[in-house]
Amino acid sequence: MDDRQLWELIYATWSAIVERYDPVFDRYQEQKWQEPWSLGLLFAALNFEPDAISAARLAVRGPYTSDDAYRTRLAWLAERECLAEAVPGEYHLTARGRSEADEVLQAAYQAMTQADPLPGKESRRLSELLDRLVQACMQAPPPPDTWSIDLSYRLMPSRDLPLPYIEQAISCLNCYRDDAHLAAWRPSGISPTAMEALTLLWRAQASSLSALFERLANRGHAIAEYARALQELRQRGYLDGPDDAPQVTAAGREFRDQVEQDTDRYFYAPWSCLDEAARRELARLLGRLQGGLRRSES
Repeated sequence: MDDRQLWELIYATWSAIVERYDPVFDRYQEQKWQEPWSLGLLFAALNFEPDAISAARLAVRGPYTSDDAYRTRLAWLAERECLAEAVPGEYHLTARGRSEADEVLQAAYQAMTQADPLPGKESRRLSELLDRLVQACMQAPPPPDTWSIDLSYRLMPSRDLPLPYIEQAISCLNCYRDDAHLAAWRPSGISPTAMEALTLLWRAQASSLSALFERLANRGHAIAEYARALQELRQRGYLDGPDDAPQVTAAGREFRDQVEQDTDRYFYAPWSCLDEAARRELARLLGRLQGGLRRSES
């Protein structure tokens, strides 16, 4: 099993775990927040501790969302006394915010623990193998910088909670892929909005300016910002055609393909920490976990 196949198995197993605790998040959000981004920002604030959370820090990993949207959402949480503004634009969790975050985390941990189909010995071994990979990623020389994975690792639960530990370890790996992707395109100098627009057009997930704007409405940008992004892509030779029918050029596809190749190269570089025996064991345990979760769900 090569690196890509192993990552696909890890990610599919993660999706099966998420399905078991997502209802907890959904209930909590319906009862207390309504806004779809609120819980994610609350966890982000927990990730940043003891540092403050701010629009600037959120934009390091999530540069596609507008600073104004981040500022508005942080202020919204402050109005509900979950965050307190330390200095203008920078916030820390309040006692209430920390209690809210801990309450939902503990409920999610309980849901995962109840759903864990593996014997304790196998769960612990799977935790050990995933942690070995996480540690290798965190200790790998740049690129990429380890901003996202370092923050995610702050939320690692106790090893006494094997499935929550496994879930967070996989989350850390996903964050490292974000780190790798950012390292792959940021040196080009392309703007985040242009990069995201190019990606959606490259994947055939949008076919016009209006479709881009509709799909990315949660980013908080005006449609004029995406019109500027398309113009930036044209100036680089990555796009042809009008706003209602833009077409990615051969140069645009070559650039976006290279970003994907560089992302993979950075992301998989630390995976040499796993020898063939460890890979086989990891794949076997992931398969058993995923299969057990799927069977207990049906």
